[in-house]
Amino acid sequence: MKSLIVIQRWSETEAQNPASGRPYIDLVLNCLGFAEINVVELIPGERFDLEMVDDDVRLVLVQGQRSSYHSNSNRLRRSLLSSLGLSLGLEAEGSDRLRVVGAKPLHDKDENVAGFAIKRQGRIVAYFEESIWALHKDFTKVMNSFLSEERSSRRIRFNECWLVEGAGHSLELAKFLEDEEIAQCQVKYLPSGDAAILLPKFMGDDFKNRLKENLKNRLYAKKPQPLEVGLVDLFAEHKATVSTAESCTSGLISSRLASTPGSSNYLQSGFVTYSRKAKIDSLGVSEVLLKKFGEVSREVAIAMARGAQRTSGSTLAVSATGIAGPGGGSDKKPVGTVFLAAVSSDGEAIEHKALFKGSRDRVRFQASQTALHLLRRMLNR
Repeated sequence: MKSLIVIQRWSETEAQNPASGRPYIDLVLNCLGFAEINVVELIPGERFDLEMVDDDVRLVLVQGQRSSYHSNSNRLRRSLLSSLGLSLGLEAEGSDRLRVVGAKPLHDKDENVAGFAIKRQGRIVAYFEESIWALHKDFTKVMNSFLSEERSSRRIRFNECWLVEGAGHSLELAKFLEDEEIAQCQVKYLPSGDAAILLPKFMGDDFKNRLKENLKNRLYAKKPQPLEVGLVDLFAEHKATVSTAESCTSGLISSRLASTPGSSNYLQSGFVTYSRKAKIDSLGVSEVLLKKFGEVSREVAIAMARGAQRTSGSTLAVSATGIAGPGGGSDKKPVGTVFLAAVSSDGEAIEHKALFKGSRDRVRFQASQTALHLLRRMLNR
């Protein structure tokens, strides 16, 4: 089935994680049976008419904004309600809260109404005043209720989504799965360098246990979500704190850690040490070490992490130093080479050398993802 995500232009740049929740919302939609996902951008304040949408699009998601703050969102919502022939009414007798008459409300984490969903003539339309991803749990419940009415004719193929650490490597499922088993699953590679495995409902526990056993600690989630979200509970469980020491990622690792609510409980400090002098002055990296191995090296990555941990007093620290490109590479250290390290106050260390492919931004994002994985592995030890 086909789906369409309608976003307001530039809204994807307003936060660390896009308002639409892509690519994770794509995985949610895949599991609901929507194989084709398209996106259209609206100029803020532009009207949206469902007549513009092709007849074979069975789901339309419209990203708005809290109407009390954004007059543009008022216009967008009014145009959508008009297109659907819907009206607003009071939520209950004596209440001053509005609801969309005839539609199912979508609630945020505080149980406030922040959108609606309705099924009309075989098409489901949902409007979100919060980010689509912020409401995806309630949206999924509503979608399942809509789709349950038509499952006899439209089977939902996938009911589980497993996220697997990539670190620049393919999954190579053929090493431990039969060809017919692989054909029943679907593997999607994500911008982070990780992979998602979509599993159909009829694959039994024996298959899942065998898959889990072979993936080992590369398997880090059994539902679509950013890696940093999954780290929140791990930090709390181990009562751990963390500091970052970043060169090529320039604060991206700490920014991703800080993007989750509750990060103040574990994120202690972040050092952006882009230059050689900053590595020496802020982290105490030895000048002798820098001259002998170079700024982009295993030894310097470990020294950066040790310096961040020692200076901040955190229980954990992670570092990244590399060549994001487009220039600066060499035969021995081509563009995309990144050295990462995670250390603990107990003296443990995990190191990783990667050769990431793609643009400068892609290299930096994949490096930040790998850094978070090093922290995950350290916490799971």
